[in-house]
Formats: sequence, structure tokens, C-alpha cells
Amino acid sequence: MSLSTSASLPPLLISPRQLAAKLNSKQSLCILDATWFLNMPNAPVRNAYKEYLKGPRIPGALFWDVDAVSTKGDSVMNLPHMMPSGSLFAQAAAAKGISRDTHVVVYDSHGIFSAPRTAFTFSAFGHKAISVLDGGLPAWMAAGEAVDSASLETEPSLSRGTYPEPSLESGRVRSFQEMLHNTTLGSSAQIVLDARPKERFDGKIPEPRPNMASGHIPHALSMPFMSVLDKHEVNGQSFTTMKPQHELWKVVSRILGEEGMEKLRHDGSAQGSVGVTFSCGSGMTACILWLALQQLGINGAIYDESWSGWGRRAANGEAPVESTQS
Repeated sequence: MSLSTSASLPPLLISPRQLAAKLNSKQSLCILDATWFLNMPNAPVRNAYKEYLKGPRIPGALFWDVDAVSTKGDSVMNLPHMMPSGSLFAQAAAAKGISRDTHVVVYDSHGIFSAPRTAFTFSAFGHKAISVLDGGLPAWMAAGEAVDSASLETEPSLSRGTYPEPSLESGRVRSFQEMLHNTTLGSSAQIVLDARPKERFDGKIPEPRPNMASGHIPHALSMPFMSVLDKHEVNGQSFTTMKPQHELWKVVSRILGEEGMEKLRHDGSAQGSVGVTFSCGSGMTACILWLALQQLGINGAIYDESWSGWGRRAANGEAPVESTQS
């Protein structure tokens, strides 16, 4: 049976045990290390690709470069890891031997941090068989699963796949113009959830990126990405996993309240319309919220440029901003 058949689709969030079972199956499978690091001034620089080559890795894993598979240049204000074009995405997927029916499993070395961004990218381009490894590489190792610790000079080469150029699904990625219009719609506006830390949302601490206003998009609500994750420490290594479904309901209900929850249920579901938009600093951790609400059956969109775009526009007087000082 083809993986394009909904009944056979794998879960969006997959456990180490589930992935280990699939490694020995004959199913078309591609595992991608989608680790990405936010390198800050005055801190050691980490290179995700070099760490992938050094190992350890999940056996057979390839590397997905989030920044390389992205749109660049003046058309996107030179912002980082913006959604790629359909042609660039198709080229990158084909280079990994991925076809439309391949089950793609993405993970990162944080636990859950950057992998959801790559999963969202695949999903937004209509790739149905996509999963995020819950807890990433650390959870895989903590579960006692085998790893490949051999140091590599380059990523393994493999036969190129065939991936037809896709189009973004309607409503999955929001533009600045759409977000600006949404601020004028009052009670009929779509809910916007901001994944940045609460202090940045409130404008109480400066943004880590230069030339940006502090605060948040008018009428947005704060849902820090760590609020939907659980922290673990195993063998001296810290990592995160997604909270269980009942805990996610508590988090979302506490932030939205009864009226907001009713609006969310009314406006969208994982099988239907898009009911909420997620934003963050640069479109990375917003995808953690997307993954979390997918566990509740709520489908969401990403404001791709996020605060990197809005905050810069606001600093230039081109966009409104709210903060606790507003």
C-alpha cells in the first residue's frame, strides 16, 4: 500500500522504539539529522554539519541543512532559513534519495528544537509521510538504540531520487501583509501564538538580533516553546521531549481561556482549515508549537519571517508593536 494512502500514514511524532522497529522493515525510509544551532555573540560557535560528520548519528542518517535549503536575498529581507521554493525543496529532497512516498523521519541533537522546522517544511509542501523523533538523538541513545560513531569526511553519497516540484499548500505560510491585515480584524482575527520567551514577548529584554523593536505583534498571545516540552537529563545530557497530549491541553487552555479554545476548535482542525498562526524569533521554534498543536488535532500556519521581519519593520515604523510598556 502506498504511503500516500491516509490509513497507512505514520504518526507525526514518533518514539525511538517505533523508529527502531522501522529500521528493520522494508518500508522506504529516510532519516534526516536536521540539527541547527542559534549561535550567539560571545559564545562558542557550533557547526551542526561538522557535528553530524563527527558522530554519533542514528545509523543511516543523512544531514538536512536548514539554512542551505531556504530562500535567500533581498526578496526575504536577507532573513535566515526562510521557506524554500518548490524547486529548491524538490532538488534537496531528491539529493537525499527521497521520493513522494518516502517516510521521512527528522531528528535533532537538542531533543526537540530544530527538527520540527524541517518537518513543517515537508508537510507544507504536501509530503504526507513525515515524522519527528520525539527526544531526538539524545532520547534515541538513552533508549539504548544503536548509533553510528564513525567519523566521516563527507556525508554518504547515494542514488538520487525523483521528487516532482511541489507547491506550498494554501494557508500554511503567512506573509507580513496577511499578518498586518489580521491585526485589524478584531474578534474575527485568527489567533496568533508567539513562541519566544515571555520576557521578549513583553519587551522587557532586548532582542538577541540587532535593529529590532522589542515587544510583540498586536493581539498575539505568548506561548513560549518550552511550555509544551518536558526536560530530561540522562547520563549527564539534557534534552527535551513533547509533553503528553493531556498536558498540552492544559497548557493551551491556560493561555487561550475558554473563549479562545472554542475559537480554536471552531476555526481549524488537522483535517481541515488552518486555525492558528505561530510566530517566534526567526520561524524556527514556532514550528515546535505547530507540532504540539498537531497532537491536539489543530492545524496551524507559520508566520515565516516572524519577529526577525516584524521587529525590523517595527523599528523602521512600518509595523505596529505592543509591549508591557505600550
